[in-house]
Amino acid sequence: MDFVTYSILIQVLLIGVSQSFLVSTDGCMAPPPSSNFTNARYYGLWYEVGKIQTAGGGYFEKDCVCTTIGVTPKSGATNGDATAFNSCRKLSPTGEFLNATGALTGEVVPGHWKEGFFFLAPKADYTVIYLDDNYAIEYDCTSAFFMTNYCIHLLSRKPTADAAAVKMLLDFANSLQLNTQKLTYQATMQSGCWS
Repeated sequence: MDFVTYSILIQVLLIGVSQSFLVSTDGCMAPPPSSNFTNARYYGLWYEVGKIQTAGGGYFEKDCVCTTIGVTPKSGATNGDATAFNSCRKLSPTGEFLNATGALTGEVVPGHWKEGFFFLAPKADYTVIYLDDNYAIEYDCTSAFFMTNYCIHLLSRKPTADAAAVKMLLDFANSLQLNTQKLTYQATMQSGCWS
């Protein structure tokens, strides 16, 4: 592990502990994965069009624009293990490139994994709750250190989504009552990111 990665991991842990009395302890929800989920359908590049996330869950993404998630099967894995390459630009389309690579493991039910970023961090429940040919919703959540952090990511195969699609995705996520802290939806800036 290089110094920069180690430093980021320590910062995330310290922020998580410092936020422990500010973040709800309601616990994670357990939504079912999308009924039509297949790994092959989820693999590939997704653009984040928006998100709902707690401060701890959003620590990596707090300054992000141009956010993408690339999901690929782990080399040689036959059990659904995959890699989620989360990347973005800091503050502007020409800003510093940031990435966090998560390991998706333990897929007993298709569409539900444990996501881990480094050895000491608690693993998050990672569930694809909605999936079609153009859009997906991914919910991840972890409860540790007396706190619960969650993210609801609205994903598209294209950098943008029209207002009707965003409303449909938000309505679906809200129907599952995943936003336990009643947080505000944030659109992800994708304008000017792609040629």
